[in-house]
Amino acid sequence: MPPNPSLQNEFKDVGLIVAAGGSATRFGGPNKLLLPLGTDGLPVFCHCLQALTPLLTAPRSILVVPETQTDAFLDALKNAHLDSSVTVVPGGRSRQESVQCGLQALPTEVSIVAVQDAARPLVSQELFRRCVNTARQHGAGIAAAPVTDTIKIADSNGMILSTPERATLWAAQTPQVFRKNLLTAAYARCQQENRQVTDDAQAMEIAGYPVALVENLDPNPKITRPDDLAMTATLLAK
Repeated sequence: MPPNPSLQNEFKDVGLIVAAGGSATRFGGPNKLLLPLGTDGLPVFCHCLQALTPLLTAPRSILVVPETQTDAFLDALKNAHLDSSVTVVPGGRSRQESVQCGLQALPTEVSIVAVQDAARPLVSQELFRRCVNTARQHGAGIAAAPVTDTIKIADSNGMILSTPERATLWAAQTPQVFRKNLLTAAYARCQQENRQVTDDAQAMEIAGYPVALVENLDPNPKITRPDDLAMTATLLAK
């Protein structure tokens, strides 16, 4: 998808970090992000880039990858004709270190930063826009879906301890969008306190910054296990 000048003007202060630096240990086998998804054979990680990079000017899309696989990601970007719109940087030992590497690579004029999991290939421009607008208003806005299952809290032996109120539970997704200065400060706080987080919103919570939920009812799965790849390919075809 070619760049859209009118949309680029709308998002002129926005930068994108696509987190692709994970080890994918739960998936097993080769790096899941480099596997083809869909009839065009586009690798998993390219789908979110294909959707979102047309909104942004070239220096503002950062792809964070495992340092040992940089060449493989660069080759895939070139084959997908995305290499001119994306800057590739090596990640760290954890997701939060990788996001921090992405923050450091963004141009200084970026004031709003969106973090997207490369393993969520079905992200839409409409959801991205709603998350950005929410971040402008509240400082942070993350895509999330209300939980429909009854959730149980269990101990290490698999015995139920409690059942939280379902109406208060949301499943966090990406994109997660923040004012860049707030996210940078939040991760600095986590580093100072040696705290590890599983998503960027948690870092904001630790730092005491409010985070608003952006309800998303459209499919936005994360590819974690091999079965997820086939399911997501079916959704993509629809």
